[in-house]
Amino acid sequence: MNPLHLMKRLLLVLRRYDRRFWMLVLVQLIVAVGFGAAMPFVSLYLHTRLGVPMTLVGTILLTSALVASGGRIVGGEVADRLGRRPVVLVGMVARVVVFALMAVAIQLRWSVWAVAAIFLMIRMVGAVVRPGLMAMVSDVVLPENRVEAFALFRIGTNAGWAIGPAVGGFMISVSYASVFALTTIASLIGLVLVMLFVRESIQTTEPQRFALRRILDVGKDVRFLIFCGWGVLLFVVMAQFASTLAVFSTQDIGITESQLGWLFTVNGIFVVLFQWPAARLAARVGIRGGLALGCLGYAAGYFTVGLAPSLARIFGPLVQISLGNMVFSVAPGFAFLVGSMMLITLGEVVFSPVSMAAVANMAPAARMGRYMGFFGLTEALGWSLGPFIGGALYDRLAIAPIMLWGIIALIGITAAAGFALTQKRESVSQPQTQIE
Repeated sequence: MNPLHLMKRLLLVLRRYDRRFWMLVLVQLIVAVGFGAAMPFVSLYLHTRLGVPMTLVGTILLTSALVASGGRIVGGEVADRLGRRPVVLVGMVARVVVFALMAVAIQLRWSVWAVAAIFLMIRMVGAVVRPGLMAMVSDVVLPENRVEAFALFRIGTNAGWAIGPAVGGFMISVSYASVFALTTIASLIGLVLVMLFVRESIQTTEPQRFALRRILDVGKDVRFLIFCGWGVLLFVVMAQFASTLAVFSTQDIGITESQLGWLFTVNGIFVVLFQWPAARLAARVGIRGGLALGCLGYAAGYFTVGLAPSLARIFGPLVQISLGNMVFSVAPGFAFLVGSMMLITLGEVVFSPVSMAAVANMAPAARMGRYMGFFGLTEALGWSLGPFIGGALYDRLAIAPIMLWGIIALIGITAAAGFALTQKRESVSQPQTQIE
């Protein structure tokens, strides 16, 4: 492609979006570096360093879902009533505090239950922030650009995830506490940027009184509830990424913690490379087709994870690859996991922006935070049910990996069928803010 033509297209994209949108992308990138450095290794730390059984690890993560679900709902509702910015700022301050506390807890070797309690706080404050961020993106973007905008937002997120796990995998050799110290610093930088450069995106007209009944009004939207129900299934599959997959890859396939970090980095790189073309593809196949295609990508990717141990046994611990005068040693299990990660990434880059655009389109403009919060509850529930289900399956079926990952894949296929058969065309809400 002509470099001049490419530059013109890039400038058109830059001018298409509000300045606050691009600042939010930058903040998300920085925060994701820290988050990605620490969070994929939490279940590994609990299991390998503190000796916690995988079923109990899953139970801890499941408990965090109950906490996070409440945080998503409250965060979304308050974002509608008080504004997006106050919720984001307060949540980011709390995030700095709890990540610093986790670093101290690990360094001073606090008990399993103390670490678990701090992890619950981390999940809570993250849950409070997210609906406000997503609602703010929806506020400042025109409806016809929402799939593309959420795709760009995810490029920022996953660029951070491409850097974070590799850094985290390296820093673990120093200490787990240093990883959470890095996350604290990244969160602090994000907080300062929001304080200085991101102004409010909506004029709040809601009464200030908080009422649970108003939150539950979302339950009257039957099509949205059905959408969330299928979403829970897919989020259960997604959640294997940082829990069961991490343990299975190191304990059963035999890759190192550093290689695990690089595996997560591969995911981030693939997202950065393919998120944009995937958004264009999703625009062609539509919301329903994009949701189903994303689910199938996840199902295929996780099913192939179950084949990796057999491949490692067939080819041995290392395979020699010659390129001219250079010879490389590659672990076949790791190489096969990279292939699986490509399929998982296909599902991710299609499903994630399409699902957020679908929620934004279904939500009334004045209830954007509420709908984002409720969908966040769905996500939090699935992401914590997932490790619980995956941990229980792992404890029972680790000796039969194809069956283990086949069950996970079947859940994804069920979600694909559900979205394909039930998701209809949505009405489209309009932004309530002037686009800068």
